[in-house]
Amino acid sequence: MMTAHTNTNTIRKLTKLSGLAMMPLYDWPELHDHTDALWARIREAARTEGLDVPEALDHRPQRLSAWMAEEVVFSQLCGSPWFRKHRHHARYLATSDFDLMDNAPGTYFSQVVVKAASDWTSLASLNAAKLAFNDDDSQSGVHCLRPLMAVEPLLAGGLETGGHRFSMQAVAAGEADFAAIDAFSFRLAERIMPEVIADLRVLTSTPARPAPVLITSKALGDDVGARMQRAVLAGWSTVPAEITSTYAMRGAVDLGGAVYSVFDLSKSAEKSTNALV
Repeated sequence: MMTAHTNTNTIRKLTKLSGLAMMPLYDWPELHDHTDALWARIREAARTEGLDVPEALDHRPQRLSAWMAEEVVFSQLCGSPWFRKHRHHARYLATSDFDLMDNAPGTYFSQVVVKAASDWTSLASLNAAKLAFNDDDSQSGVHCLRPLMAVEPLLAGGLETGGHRFSMQAVAAGEADFAAIDAFSFRLAERIMPEVIADLRVLTSTPARPAPVLITSKALGDDVGARMQRAVLAGWSTVPAEITSTYAMRGAVDLGGAVYSVFDLSKSAEKSTNALV
């Protein structure tokens, strides 16, 4: 169980946060050095806020859209399930700010990919095709397609892979016909799995939406939450080139939680193909 207490063994009084620190959405095995370096920057900034956060990230694979546990000190979460299911106990800290070349700060989109040698020419032609998807509650793998095509039949006949990298591999191998891959994962794959990317073709891109949230548990309280937010924004205010050369991100931005109401699937905003944020 997560606890917060004062560490009296340090020169400065620090509030020690015992719990989990994770970056599960893009913590691919090949990138652990990068995510560790990013966490170290937050950890250093947290100490200036009087917080002693966990020393190391937990690199164990996690279900992408799940709220992991009440013991979470820091994590990433897909914005769609965060808004619809978890915002009451997972505190918004900031929004991931990816470098996708021309995206607005704090936004991202998905690339709809097919096998390079396939004959697919449009989304309409994919209505009876086999979808590879990372998680049935993923914004970037599933919900982004809802304004564009009928998704439920695709899920029923599709292939759940557990991750965007596995969806790309499935399409490249001919195990599925197409997939929606968030653009940051696609950029990572260009660097790490170029042989897979070479066997894929981008058919189209989905509308821009708010990028994944960075969160902490509300059980830590408002004061710790405010200090964690400042630490995240300060720690990721600049990201060094040795990280961004592979892990293409600008840092984090504070868009506020309200922008994620676009993920309310019961509202017409999600059905519009032109609703950008």
